[in-house]
Amino acid sequence: MTNPAAADTTATDQGRSTRRAVLGLGAFGAAMAVARTASAAAEEAPSIAEFAMTAELTAQELYLLADGELWTLLASHHGAYAQRIAGLAGLSAQGRNDAIYDALSDAFSGSDPSAAAIELENTLAATHTELLGLELDGPVVSAVASIAVTESRHAATIAVESGADLETQLVNSAAAIAPEA
Repeated sequence: MTNPAAADTTATDQGRSTRRAVLGLGAFGAAMAVARTASAAAEEAPSIAEFAMTAELTAQELYLLADGELWTLLASHHGAYAQRIAGLAGLSAQGRNDAIYDALSDAFSGSDPSAAAIELENTLAATHTELLGLELDGPVVSAVASIAVTESRHAATIAVESGADLETQLVNSAAAIAPEA
């Protein structure tokens, strides 16, 4: 037995079905356009995440140049930050930022790297704060935000322990380093 209602389909009903199909295709097209835009942003995100990761690996290498338990501890912190960013972004944690390393390696090799460490931590905190405004994946943003806060604390702690003045302890006047295009 067939359904007699199906035979009663009018031209109006067929027109509605056609409009729904076209609207459905339009919605699909819009969804695909958004997906392509998100995909393009995701392709840029690894380079930003890679920049943040290499900055952390550079900090780790710099702290390994210094003698002392505090510097060894901070080296391990920065290594862990790099691993966290790399894991979230699907990267391998390797590399360094030669410009940062070359600018600070002599100071970290000296007898008291405190001033260089404060500068490094403040610069990394400022840099990661700037990166938060760029297109990053949600989990990477959360990690970078957390790392920026911790690096600010590192700078303040080093400043207090080294006997720096109150302004150095409390004010971050460092400029952020921009990712290379």
